[in-house]
Amino acid sequence: MPMWISSAIASLTAWLLCGMLLAGFGRWLFTRMGAFVLRSHGARRLHFEEAPRLYTLLSHLSIAARLPAPRLYVVRREQPNAFSLGAGPRAAHLILTSAALDELDEAELCALVAHELAHIARGHTRRATLVAALVAMTERCATRAGWRGRTPGLSSRLIRSVRRLGTPLERDFVADRVAARLLGEAQDLATLLDRLKAHASWSGPGVLADAGLPFTAPAGEEAAGSVLDERIHRLQRVADAQHARRAKPILRRFLHRGSRFHPRVEAPGRRARVHPLRGKRLARLDGGSRSGPGLPPSSPGGTRPPVRPHGPPAAPYLS
Repeated sequence: MPMWISSAIASLTAWLLCGMLLAGFGRWLFTRMGAFVLRSHGARRLHFEEAPRLYTLLSHLSIAARLPAPRLYVVRREQPNAFSLGAGPRAAHLILTSAALDELDEAELCALVAHELAHIARGHTRRATLVAALVAMTERCATRAGWRGRTPGLSSRLIRSVRRLGTPLERDFVADRVAARLLGEAQDLATLLDRLKAHASWSGPGVLADAGLPFTAPAGEEAAGSVLDERIHRLQRVADAQHARRAKPILRRFLHRGSRFHPRVEAPGRRARVHPLRGKRLARLDGGSRSGPGLPPSSPGGTRPPVRPHGPPAAPYLS
């Protein structure tokens, strides 16, 4: 066998082995990257006995969004927030912070879960999970090398670019619209974002590991505040459109029937007259029906002949 053929076969085999290794690593990363990110950030499973009302809200919203209910996790953070991970709807994880469970009420939790379900329904979690896994792997390797995750000297531009790589601004706008349609009331989500903005910490060192997580309301730089203001403004416009859409049938009904104290008066010539016997089948006194032959004409004197009763004729009276 010539030398060039053996070398070609060896190089082809090496390329095939490299491709199989890369495919296996990609398959592992695609299926296990969500669990790897959760384990890196210390998230634990939230059981039904700990938050039964939250599980009920999640099941109702998942049915409305036509999605399987994601698995719930909780991570210790001082600010109320949430994010979702997973390669698809069937492998989705919904993670809430401990402050969100302690400080938010039922309506705000419902809006928070609806926003994350909108991300899952639109397929935004796949890219966000990949970026979060790569950031977590980088942060773990750097920690083992002696570099800390909290870096006061780290540029905020790097954190902003990592966050936009995982969750672009357009996806947040799309998820807000889908969540407003899912909730039926966009003002609840706008109120939630306003509260998350008030609780966010805009000062302090940036954390690269948290920058990789697709939070509902990201914090850490001043630009995130303007982004939240734009999202709140758009949600308020959607809420105004929803209120106007609901008011149209009420106003139409009010104009048609009139108010309670001033009912609408129809014009005398425009009211349709309905025959009282329309649609009814009446029996005639002589045994016929309404659809049978007509009544005998009246006599010249203006009276009708007497109607004989039913049954056989009576016997003549004999004196």
